[in-house]
Amino acid sequence: MKLLSTLLLFIAPITLALPTENIGAPVERDEVSERACYVTCGSNCYSSSQVTAARNSGYNYVKQGGTAGGSSYPHVYNNYEGFDFLVGGTYYEFPLMTSGSYTGGSPGADRVIFNQNGQRAGEITHTGASGSSFVACSGW
Repeated sequence: MKLLSTLLLFIAPITLALPTENIGAPVERDEVSERACYVTCGSNCYSSSQVTAARNSGYNYVKQGGTAGGSSYPHVYNNYEGFDFLVGGTYYEFPLMTSGSYTGGSPGADRVIFNQNGQRAGEITHTGASGSSFVACSGW
């Protein structure tokens, strides 16, 4: 009994010192990627999910042989600027919008580029480019 009392004297202060709630818990990775700029085009910040949603939407139109809202998007991107994209193949461009999914109308300056397999090639923008040319967005 004396041994048990002695052990409790040593263990009790240790257990009382342990935190009882999860203070400063790490943020889930998905939450971080949603807030962070995965790609920046000019002054526009896009999360990973925004870029993926635009790419998936554009690729679905390519597979179905259609375009968004009577526009010309998606369409083949000829890469006249000579970008060194992440993947090879026939490239397609589709508007990348801060306001959500592109459904027609003015496409804005930013584009997601993907190949015939729907793989992400990169993101480009008219912002900061001369004429109708493009420059690369940061992040790829």
